[in-house]
Amino acid sequence: MRKITEVICPCCPNECHVLVDETNGNAVTGNGCSNGEAFAIHELTNPKRRVEGEVRVTGGILDRCRVKTDQVVPMETLGNIAQALSELVVEAPVTVSQVLVRDLAGTGANLLACQTIAAVEAESE
Repeated sequence: MRKITEVICPCCPNECHVLVDETNGNAVTGNGCSNGEAFAIHELTNPKRRVEGEVRVTGGILDRCRVKTDQVVPMETLGNIAQALSELVVEAPVTVSQVLVRDLAGTGANLLACQTIAAVEAESE
């Protein structure tokens, strides 16, 4: 039985609909360039994603901070990463590109702040 999987390639604005024939040695058709071929095969054999989200902040002018990983991570680790993000609380001040967590969930990726959040100034009496 023939198994063909369609992958939409995000490598360029063309967004080619690439077909991978898994029963024929991962033969690829429909790609406009070699990047599309490489992406489609990689997507089927070892899919990875960059993670973006938010974490809680204490003592800051905002109570949430946008974050992202500094590299792509294996899709099978996304559940562990989501759990880690939901439990993480950082103390203000936070600066853009600050490493908040090294080796997030054992993936080798670092978690970076995507924004600067100042600390709330203490009220003077």
